[in-house]
Amino acid sequence: MQQGKPFEVTVLASNTADDPARWRFTVDRVVCGKPLDPAVMAHAAQSVGAPTATPAPETGKQFCVLSMQAVNVGKSMAVWNADNTVSLNVGDIRYTQSQKDSSYSSDYAQYWNDRGEVAPTFGLNPGSQGPVHGVFQIPAGDKPTSVWVTSGTAIETIDGAEPGHLVLLK
Repeated sequence: MQQGKPFEVTVLASNTADDPARWRFTVDRVVCGKPLDPAVMAHAAQSVGAPTATPAPETGKQFCVLSMQAVNVGKSMAVWNADNTVSLNVGDIRYTQSQKDSSYSSDYAQYWNDRGEVAPTFGLNPGSQGPVHGVFQIPAGDKPTSVWVTSGTAIETIDGAEPGHLVLLK
């Protein structure tokens, strides 16, 4: 699968076995080596009444922000985000969001939600679409080569890696 091409995922979970969530995703871009969006960070700080902070990646690492579009192609409202379901890969090394990175992704979802583009993080009805953002930290200077999107509720289970789609980045 190539970046920019839509693909469908059926998310299987024990509580949705009779009516699984179905999504169509398109990976738009991955931007690495830049600060997190200042407008998103200012919005997040404003919502908690704190001064605007500029997050910094861990020492020796860089932020990479994944931007995707998601369309609910299922039969009922569904919730989805990049936590534990997406990895950003550099060759055969897989990076997932840390808890802090996940918090930054939530800031992106809230920012776009407050601007009228509801993210799947908050639930989308059938036929509705919205932006998905994932924030990852990879070694400075590395360039991601692919994105893995699972059809489960986690990248790995006891049985190994969950089935999904590998999207090659340009």
